[in-house]
Amino acid sequence: MKRLYLLTAAALILLTGCQFETSTSRGISIEKSELARIDEDNQIVPAEDKTFKRGEDVHYILYNVGKFKEGEDGLHWLEMDLEVTDQDDNIILDAKEMLGENGHIKLEGGYAATPYGTFETTEDLEPGKYRIKLTIYDKVGNGRATVSSTIVIE
Repeated sequence: MKRLYLLTAAALILLTGCQFETSTSRGISIEKSELARIDEDNQIVPAEDKTFKRGEDVHYILYNVGKFKEGEDGLHWLEMDLEVTDQDDNIILDAKEMLGENGHIKLEGGYAATPYGTFETTEDLEPGKYRIKLTIYDKVGNGRATVSSTIVIE
């Protein structure tokens, strides 16, 4: 019986191509996250297969993130970091504090509706699997949440 479970788990890993998504949070939560791309009509659409072409932008969208603590000035202050690593854990992109002053805003009810980070791939990027990790944090309340996913660049 134990052997059957191991074989089933191994088959599932092979079928999904080892494309995992993980999330952690402390003090703020993320309702949902998804990878997305721009389609031929210039609309953001989900990238359910998590496969992108070299030169294509990879958007990592978060939904209903919060609750952010309000500062003494009546504003919230959110910030985001985006990290991308290759299959050998070499850092390809390490973007820190991407929002800067643009993250110092008033949020309705203390929630950010759809913040996102973008990984702009290039034609020179080697095809393969990459790990994309997006961290959003509350600079006033010290909460943070992280999501990560494996993507494939063709």
